[in-house]
Amino acid sequence: MTVTIGINGLGRIGRSLTRIVASVPNPGVEIAAVNDIASTEKLAYGLRRDSIRGSFPGTVTARGDYLVVNDHAIRAFHHERPERIPWADHGVDVVIEATGRFRAGTTARNHITHGGARKVVISASADDPDAFLVFGANHQSYDPAGHDVVSPASCGVNALTVMAKVLLDRFGLGSVNTSVILAGQGWQRVQDSAVGNSRDDPRLGRAGGESIIPHNYVVGDLVRVALPEIGEMRYSYYCVPTPIGSLAELSGQTGRPVTAEEVNRAMAEAAAGPLRGILAYDPDPTVSVDVKNNSASCLFDPSGTQTTADGGVKVRGWFDNEWGFSNRLLDLARLVGERLPVGSSRVSWSVA
Repeated sequence: MTVTIGINGLGRIGRSLTRIVASVPNPGVEIAAVNDIASTEKLAYGLRRDSIRGSFPGTVTARGDYLVVNDHAIRAFHHERPERIPWADHGVDVVIEATGRFRAGTTARNHITHGGARKVVISASADDPDAFLVFGANHQSYDPAGHDVVSPASCGVNALTVMAKVLLDRFGLGSVNTSVILAGQGWQRVQDSAVGNSRDDPRLGRAGGESIIPHNYVVGDLVRVALPEIGEMRYSYYCVPTPIGSLAELSGQTGRPVTAEEVNRAMAEAAAGPLRGILAYDPDPTVSVDVKNNSASCLFDPSGTQTTADGGVKVRGWFDNEWGFSNRLLDLARLVGERLPVGSSRVSWSVA
């Protein structure tokens, strides 16, 4: 089955989604329409040329109101508000909300109630979605009848959660501390600015290329949503001036003393088995650039594993904060699109 999707926002995530769909044989999704306030010509240019990903491995042109990607025509809209996008007119079942502006479940739901889509996947740690669904942890709890607006949380949450899942299932896990070191973000500025970020912390307006920038983001809370058995968590979160490639570290207390070899073996077995494609394992010494274009949520780094005689454990994983997360967004779009409730019908869209 092919799921028909629309993308609202052709920024870093939206362009990654488009590149993945265009490059993967039989991706299981088809992009029917996109929406972005930029002109169609600028959208085409942004896909053709990318400072991080390089030139598009195919053809992208603007043809009237359409983006033509490898001969596939995608309708391009340019509306500022979700309620004005006529997704239903182009057969869109699932909208990936990737602007970063409409993170709340109430506003994202306008893609359904006014745009005529059937489901929405928010590409961020959303506010009040119907469900947070992290692949490899709790995505099987998806309820087609009750979950219309869903979120996979964030790239950092996905990386931490898959490592925590392996530890929890194999050894037990509690008293968790997490740390995410995140590569530069699209919303960061070259120079200091008092505006332009999506959070209240003024440090997020500082020049992104000049500093390690901490901010108060409750990444640990969403790991607990996916894995409530863990209990209380503590966290730290930093943006660093590297263009791509991020790091997640997690430490905690296992149910019994374990060795580093046991932990690494458990991670390798999960990566080759039930978490294949979501967790990857690489014994080579790794730095951030090595994870570029890796489609996993987490590339486990066995050299970072530490244990103590009283059951303490610390693990490390790398992730491409755009590419890996975009692959999970597509996984989630396929999940909700392939399991539409029997008898469901698209809402006729109307301009509010």
